[in-house]
Amino acid sequence: METREKQAYLIEAHKCDEMLLTLLRMLDVPWNDIFIHMDSKNTDYQPETVECRMKYAKVFHAKRHSVVWGGVSQVKAELVLLKTAVAHGPYQHYHLISGVDLPIQTQEDIRAFFEANPDVEFVHFDPHPFSPFNDERVYYRHFFQNIDLRRHPVLGVINGILLSGQKLLKIKRNQDVHFTKGSNWFSCTDGFARYLLTKEEWILQVLDKTFCSDEFFVQTLIAQSPYQDKTYQGPGDTSARAIDWDRGNPWVWKYADLEQLKASPCMFARKFDIKKEPELVHEIERLYAPHI
Repeated sequence: METREKQAYLIEAHKCDEMLLTLLRMLDVPWNDIFIHMDSKNTDYQPETVECRMKYAKVFHAKRHSVVWGGVSQVKAELVLLKTAVAHGPYQHYHLISGVDLPIQTQEDIRAFFEANPDVEFVHFDPHPFSPFNDERVYYRHFFQNIDLRRHPVLGVINGILLSGQKLLKIKRNQDVHFTKGSNWFSCTDGFARYLLTKEEWILQVLDKTFCSDEFFVQTLIAQSPYQDKTYQGPGDTSARAIDWDRGNPWVWKYADLEQLKASPCMFARKFDIKKEPELVHEIERLYAPHI
C-alpha cells in the first residue's frame, strides 16, 4: 500500500479511559497511523497502555504539553501533533479529533470517502464569525493564558477588568488580520498540513494571549492561502463532522440520537460520553468497528 493512501489520526486527549480506548479500537486498521497528544497534567498515563492494545494501526506519541482550555496551549498541541505526523508522512489526510469523538462510518467507507476527495480540505466555517465577543477574543490581550478561568472565577473577574481597560484605552491589536472562525476539528491534505507548519511562527506570535484561538487559526490561514478554493462543499458539514451546536456547547449525543447519527453523511461525530450514554457508544462501536 502506498504511503499517500494512508490516513493520519491526530488525537488530542486529556485522559486514557474507556472512551479513548473505544475510539482507538474503531481506528485499528492497517491503513491508519495514530498520533496521540496526552495532556501532560495526566501524570498517570503510560503510552504502553494503548500501544499494547492495537493490532494493526501504528501508534505514535507527540511531545506532551499542559493544555488549558481557551489558551494558546491548545494551538500548540495541535501544531506538535501535526508536526509529528508530517515527519512520519506524507499521508493523504490528517484528521484532528479529540478523545471523545467517534467515527460514524466504517473504516472502509471513511477511507473511500477521502480517497474520492484527495485534494479537498475539510474545515468548518462559522457563517457569522464576527461579534463583540469574538472580537474580544483576538483583538485584546488575555493575560491568564495558562489558567482555566472556568475554575478560577476571581481571575475571570480580573481578566474582565483588564479587557475593559484595554477597550477604554483603545489598546487594540491584530487589526491588520482578517480573522475567520469555525470549529477547531478538521481533516486536511498533506499540502495544507505543511503549509500550516510554515506559518507556525506567525500563528504563535499573532495568537499569543488570545482566547479560544484554536477556533481561528486554521480558518484564518486557509481563507488567505492557495487552498481557499479546496474546501469541501458536499453533503453534511464542511468538516465532515457531526457536531450539534444548537442543543449544546457542543451537544453530547444521546441514545435517542442514534438514528440521526446513522443517517448522517459525516465521517465522524463529536462528542460522546461513555459514562452517561454507554449504550450509544457501544452501539456505535458495534455498527462501525473494523472486523479484520
